[in-house]
Amino acid sequence: MNRNIVVLLAVRVIANFADSFYFLASVWYVKDMTDSSFWVGVTTFVAMVPVAFQVLYGPLIDRYDKKKLLLWAMAVQATVFTILASLYVIDELSVGVVIVGLFVATLASELSYPTEYALVPTLVREADLQKVNALFTFTYHSLDILCNAIAGILLALIGVGLVYTSNAILYLFLFGGIGFLLRINETKAHTPSDFTYFADLQFGFRYVWKLGSFRTLILVFTCLNFMISISLGVLPILATTEQEYGLWLAAISIGTLLGSGLSIRFGVRSLRWTFVLATGFGGVAWCISAFWLNRNFGVTLICFSMAWVAIGMMGIQFQTLLQRQIEPDYLGRVLTVVYALQGILAPFGYLLGGALADWVGHGLLYLVGAVTLLGMSRYFLRNSFLKSSIAMHDQAV
Repeated sequence: MNRNIVVLLAVRVIANFADSFYFLASVWYVKDMTDSSFWVGVTTFVAMVPVAFQVLYGPLIDRYDKKKLLLWAMAVQATVFTILASLYVIDELSVGVVIVGLFVATLASELSYPTEYALVPTLVREADLQKVNALFTFTYHSLDILCNAIAGILLALIGVGLVYTSNAILYLFLFGGIGFLLRINETKAHTPSDFTYFADLQFGFRYVWKLGSFRTLILVFTCLNFMISISLGVLPILATTEQEYGLWLAAISIGTLLGSGLSIRFGVRSLRWTFVLATGFGGVAWCISAFWLNRNFGVTLICFSMAWVAIGMMGIQFQTLLQRQIEPDYLGRVLTVVYALQGILAPFGYLLGGALADWVGHGLLYLVGAVTLLGMSRYFLRNSFLKSSIAMHDQAV
């Protein structure tokens, strides 16, 4: 790997580590202060809804210096956590401020993700895309496991204030790392006369609309994210301590990590059968975890993590498919539209899961994810795009 890939990988690892800390700290702070399932749902909704704003970043990513965009993202997050930590020290921190701060920080984070992904195809050969994508996911999720496993313990020991303080320091460190170490010679120059923001924004939507059967697959993944998010929305409610919630998040990371590793090994196999078998296996594993939900916490976590192996595999395959289907010059605009479409319903899933938890059994809401994966297995078996020569060709590249 070249130097820029190593720098991007290090940035993503550390940022992902920090993201896990402040998300858990914010959700648990709101739960402690309000003792309300609804407000827990609102907090997770606020943390997830910025993904819908990624679509607004697309034209900026394609037209502006990507290094500067990354610097802005890190600077905003460092500022937010400095403010939250300061308010905590003077005992002026409130639930409303935490939720607003979480929204702004996540909004900035959502700028960095597509910017990094738009950079990767320009830094590696097309034949190496899947391996590099899998390596990114595998590496930062491996540290994310450690982070999520200990985040609950650290939160109980050091408190919300020090979590926010450490995040501010980490993002300042990332700001300096990007500024001094990332070396990118971009050939595109921006002038006011050649940049029509709304025209570029519309182009991204038109491009996605013309993808035909692949567009349908994108919409299916959007619905999949929504349904799974309903189950994820009840996890903070199912957890009785910070440590338990951290273990739930760690189980997701472990499964995603293993799925990323398996995608390297089986990436050249049939895309259609990868999706079919992954969702079928994931749905069964999730059903088993639901059976053990109130019986054995350890078995529940193991089976839940196995379900996320399937989701991790699909994520890598789908990401690589996107990068190969989209022309490089339009990658920023189109990727942000796709990410926005995929994520636009997910926040409402978290909100719905939290809101329904007061009236619907937690076990039933948790089971929604299992039923969804099993339904998707049948759909992928019949999907016309996955049967097409285009998908087969992309998989063989």
